[in-house]
Amino acid sequence: MDLTEEHFFGASERLGDALAVLQKQAGAGAEALGYFGDIARELHSIGSWLRRPAQVREWPQHIMPPVYGLLFAQAWELAFPDLTPPAFPDGAERTEAGWTVHRATVWFGDTHVPGWLDLKAPLIVIGHLSVEGLLDDGDASESYLAVAGDVRARAIHSAADHLVLGTLSAEVVFCTGSDGVLVTGGDVMADLFVPAEHAYAHYGKLRAGVVGAGDRADVVAERLAPWLPSGYVRLGVPGTPVDRWRVLQEAAVGRSPVLAQPRPVVFPPPALLLSALAAPAAVTELDLSGSRLHRVPEDISALTALTRLDLEQTPLTGLDGIGGLRTLEHLSIRNTPVRSLAPLQSLKDLRHLDVSYCEDVQDWAVLLDLPALDTLVAHGCALPPQVRAQLLTRLGERIIGQGPLPA
Repeated sequence: MDLTEEHFFGASERLGDALAVLQKQAGAGAEALGYFGDIARELHSIGSWLRRPAQVREWPQHIMPPVYGLLFAQAWELAFPDLTPPAFPDGAERTEAGWTVHRATVWFGDTHVPGWLDLKAPLIVIGHLSVEGLLDDGDASESYLAVAGDVRARAIHSAADHLVLGTLSAEVVFCTGSDGVLVTGGDVMADLFVPAEHAYAHYGKLRAGVVGAGDRADVVAERLAPWLPSGYVRLGVPGTPVDRWRVLQEAAVGRSPVLAQPRPVVFPPPALLLSALAAPAAVTELDLSGSRLHRVPEDISALTALTRLDLEQTPLTGLDGIGGLRTLEHLSIRNTPVRSLAPLQSLKDLRHLDVSYCEDVQDWAVLLDLPALDTLVAHGCALPPQVRAQLLTRLGERIIGQGPLPA
């Protein structure tokens, strides 16, 4: 359906009523309407845009963000109740896999799309939307999806703005890029939900079996690897280690590869560690901070000249294997999930230790058994009172981050 100036002007007169209708229909999900700003306070500005003669030509550039599109579509329906509202497949073109929307489109009523739905322009649905395959909302620079009800699809790929006032459900949801945002007024339901670095907000609950969030592709890959069959995730590979399109395409045809139970996964050691082990005698210092080191390998003992090792912000939960570093003098495990310090008892030359923000340690008393310990950095550590008192007596000002003994 082609829009005219009359349509935009008529909609501008019913914006307040449209907002009330959307809020009532969405119920608790109406909170999502406020994600992009105080919509009630912006009604006058939106109305002014709609009354501009150039608006017809510029549609949909000024009906953004997606909440404006929902508001406009609902106001349009209220302003012209006698018109037959557009519905699927108006504005969509048939493709081999399903349907593609190439121009700004509004569908009224609950909509079922038989096949895949690919957006190259904004799509607004006043009702529920179900897609029998993959729903791809396109790119943030050219499209968005705004739905007044629920969205259901076998698989969803989101890189643009995606506003759903109801529940969003799919077997697999992958988000990419950081320009768009996925917002739902209801629950997000998925076997596999991978927002990665994409912004998202839900005013219901997140009901996902596996969540892959984070702005580092290697971290997301590690979280997904146990839940996907071998070959879908290439650990230790730079760039894009998860074959997301393979996962999405298989889920879209009803063959989701997501496993019911996690499988065992062997995480490869960081490349920097492998390089050090290739020429061990020359290595005196090794900084693996921020690397994806999950365990200390036994063969690290080959680094016979190593005096300093930095393991800050790694996913290490244990230090087994570190005891072979007999020459180690300086060690940092700051901000790691290490649970036990017992392996440190073999490090007779360890003088400087940083355990700051190691909140999972269970055996702090091991610190008392390190004979050469001269400096301890322990910011954010809840040391047992007796251990803390003995360390303060022994180290004095050389215990950093614990403060003095109480008077």
